[in-house]
Amino acid sequence: MVQNSRKTPGAGSIRSVNLRPVNLRPLNLPVPVIVQEDACQQPISVSKSLPARGRRPKASSLERPGLKVVSIDNTWKIDEEWWREKPIVRMYYQVTTEDGRRITLFQDLTTGDWYQQRG
Repeated sequence: MVQNSRKTPGAGSIRSVNLRPVNLRPLNLPVPVIVQEDACQQPISVSKSLPARGRRPKASSLERPGLKVVSIDNTWKIDEEWWREKPIVRMYYQVTTEDGRRITLFQDLTTGDWYQQRG
């Protein structure tokens, strides 16, 4: 039988270690884009948005303004975390542009803003 020493595990014998992550950066963050919509609020063209004031423009897979959407290949809706102050409500579109690229776009249905989701 093992006796209980009643000591807190690791107390005094192990030095405290800082376990905070260092220099982590999020991956695949959505990129704001400008989307033209048709009467049914579906995307018909997409272009990259201008960078925020004071920021460098980032490379984007959208190289020229106003790429025409030739087909909407898939759609799905995400409605999550409704209990939070800012729930996530998005409508996703997998589209093919006039130059043959497949791009995943989503519209934030709480703000109306459009984004390109990379991955």
